[in-house]
Amino acid sequence: MVNDSAIVANNAKNANVINNFDELSGNTKNGISLTGCDSSTVSCNTVIGRYPAVNYQNRGIYGSMNQKCYISCNITDSLYKGVHFSSSNIATKFRGNEMKKHYIGLYLDNTAVIDTQSHAGNRWTGTYNSTYGAWNENDSSFTSLRQSLFIVDPVLGAFFNPNIPMGINPGEPNDQGWFDPIVGGDTYSCTGYLLCADKPIERSQGSGDLKEAIATDDVLTTDYIEESKIIAKIFLYEEVKKDSAEYSSNSVLMQFINDNTSGTLGKLSNTKQYIKEAFSITSLTELLLKERDSLLNIHLNYVLSLDSLVAADSNITNIQIREAEIDEIDILKQEINNIIELSKDTQKLYLAKAVNESIQPNEIPEYNLKQVNSINLLYEKTNSKDSISGYYATLLNIAEQCPQSGGMAVYVARSLVALFNDTVVYEDDNVCLQQGYFRRAHKANKKSIPYDITIVPNPADESTQIILNKKQEGVCKVNITDAYSKCVYNNEFDCKTQQLTVSTKWLVQGIYFVEIKINGSTVKTAKLIITR
Repeated sequence: MVNDSAIVANNAKNANVINNFDELSGNTKNGISLTGCDSSTVSCNTVIGRYPAVNYQNRGIYGSMNQKCYISCNITDSLYKGVHFSSSNIATKFRGNEMKKHYIGLYLDNTAVIDTQSHAGNRWTGTYNSTYGAWNENDSSFTSLRQSLFIVDPVLGAFFNPNIPMGINPGEPNDQGWFDPIVGGDTYSCTGYLLCADKPIERSQGSGDLKEAIATDDVLTTDYIEESKIIAKIFLYEEVKKDSAEYSSNSVLMQFINDNTSGTLGKLSNTKQYIKEAFSITSLTELLLKERDSLLNIHLNYVLSLDSLVAADSNITNIQIREAEIDEIDILKQEINNIIELSKDTQKLYLAKAVNESIQPNEIPEYNLKQVNSINLLYEKTNSKDSISGYYATLLNIAEQCPQSGGMAVYVARSLVALFNDTVVYEDDNVCLQQGYFRRAHKANKKSIPYDITIVPNPADESTQIILNKKQEGVCKVNITDAYSKCVYNNEFDCKTQQLTVSTKWLVQGIYFVEIKINGSTVKTAKLIITR
């Protein structure tokens, strides 16, 4: 996938990005991009740029929608933002990182949650053109700031206690309480033998307070509020369900599981688990795969050495040997595919399909996951991208959504789109900004009117009815927009009739937003799902 990042880990589990040096130039936006990853590591990397000599809004490390990831002992320097977090990053370990000269050292946007960082030893050792070493856009409440709490030792001084906005200047958030000065405790330090070796790292379980806040439907962010809630709940359900014994004494989390077992969250989790179980392998199968993989590496290394020989002297013998090696590599690849195919449990895939089809999504992230699951199951069943080529437009529609609105499925869709086209560049900043402004405009213009609407059927196929629940004098104006805030339908009707039938057969599958205005004032903005 063509990306505006030097190093990309997308929709990966146990990815390791370790001991890299990236010098950003041109329009490279991110040194390291970690999106939709599970239990992955970004450690001991250095990312530098040329800010402010080059006025481009690049970032050293970008993290979005990850869980149990370990970001430690990295150095960022001369960039617009040293580290940028977006969306839910539950149970993140962010420690020992050094942010030098930037516009802002550490930036959490208004959808970001990274969990508690206690005496993590992060350092702000440079100058910051914004004057702020750290900036958290989630200033709507003290509670939302505490979902990404930094506990720091004030005795250690300014390097460990960055300057933060206090809401005094126009346009700046109030981050009071985000950094909690508590004397004592062992502050993490990036020292020790083989600190950044490629080895398993103990993952954080995250704070119980954040988990309970998610379970009890607390507001976590200042924008994309409902989507942020459901994205976090999807992650939480999987986490608690997987380690139910560990959380058995927590009545709040157990009640959360019980309440959602038979609903959308439970079915999404079961679908994912069945897919995982379909590809679980025995110890014998694992041994066979390791043997083939070892042989494959031997042949690949030999081909590389032959390439050097052929480049120096195009001896016919070397060329023939190289061709024979390529044939051996192809045979080994096919053997690996055959072993995986034979170990596949097709019954589990059928179960996954059945559960996924029974899901009744309520929010955009859920709807997208159901769609992507359906396509991914077909791909996994056939192991051929040709089987899903007819769904490319659907995948691209999801992949191009703002991740903070569309959820984890956006990153999964991008990995599937890359099977067909790895040159797609996703303009997340522009798309998310447009949607953010769209929503804020709605909130600003909304007046309190005691009327509501009903949309039936919803999800819809060929048509739906928009029903005003109370009679009202005047003209009711209807405006329908897609996920990109583009208007796809507008009409008006006499409010006395209380209803309008809308043909939807010409709309593509997806999520839409219906806005009703009475005499210029917004009554309701509701969601409409089109599915076939």
